[in-house]
Amino acid sequence: MAFTLYSLIQTAILCTNAVAVLHEERFLSKFGWGVDQGVGGFGDDPGVKAQILTLIRSVRTVMRGEQVSIMAGRRALKAVLIDLSGTLHIEDTAVPGAQDALNRLRQASVDVKFVTNTTKESKRSLLERLQRLDFHVQEKEIFTSLSAARSLVERKQLRPLLLLEDSIDTSEPNAVVIGLSPDHFNYQTLDQAFRMVLEGAPLIAIHKARYYKRADGLALGPGPFVAGLEFAADCRATVVGKPEKRFFTQALSDLGCSPTEAVMIGDDARDDVGGAQNAGMLGILVRTGKYREGDEDKINPPPHLTCDSFPEAVAHILKKLL
Repeated sequence: MAFTLYSLIQTAILCTNAVAVLHEERFLSKFGWGVDQGVGGFGDDPGVKAQILTLIRSVRTVMRGEQVSIMAGRRALKAVLIDLSGTLHIEDTAVPGAQDALNRLRQASVDVKFVTNTTKESKRSLLERLQRLDFHVQEKEIFTSLSAARSLVERKQLRPLLLLEDSIDTSEPNAVVIGLSPDHFNYQTLDQAFRMVLEGAPLIAIHKARYYKRADGLALGPGPFVAGLEFAADCRATVVGKPEKRFFTQALSDLGCSPTEAVMIGDDARDDVGGAQNAGMLGILVRTGKYREGDEDKINPPPHLTCDSFPEAVAHILKKLL
């Protein structure tokens, strides 16, 4: 059967509708392409309409099967992990509506934990900042990459250079631990770290974030400095914070749930969302903080959801995941 211009136009309209709403055949009926259209008699060659409608139904069936398969592999949601800087607040300014959204989430039957890569503030300082911004948070609910690094250092009995907590013995250092420490990122200190690593000292990165969000814009994170030491000393750092799988499983360990029972909300596509999803969680990316247009396309698999802000993420969880 020869294609006419009219047939081609109808085909284009059909495909557009099919891609947008594969399961909504009522849209096709507007163009005279209902569920019983285009079917010939017995022995007749199927027309263009029949072939395309059959293809749509096949794709729809596969997609439904995949969706059921994915959701069947997950358990009921028990915990929500939430990034802090860039997701709930930026320095001393809260994301609009974040306090109320957090309160609504707490009323649901899920545990909440706050996970952060920050190394500029202690857990106590973070707590005080959050409380000043009217977030109802307890210190035990905060899990930081600094805490994970401290645990590693103590377990291996290391005496680190550059660790930001002064309660650990840093005399006669035998390891290099790097967090975000702008005052220490100078040639003399980095050269000392390089020489230690070259002589066999372990290089431990609290995290390798490329940049973070400040009130005056984006700023370099520790990642570029860690990468420089790795390149110079021809080694690979041990990373303890996000996006490492162990960081997420440690954060969930005292909540008594597995990664398949948890979701992560954050503004960093790679470290927050990508790391969480690689650990088996769902990841929700918010377009606040360090988010830049197209970040959701830089990770595979893509985020479970990309939304404008933390309140929208909470609304999705309450409506779709509980």
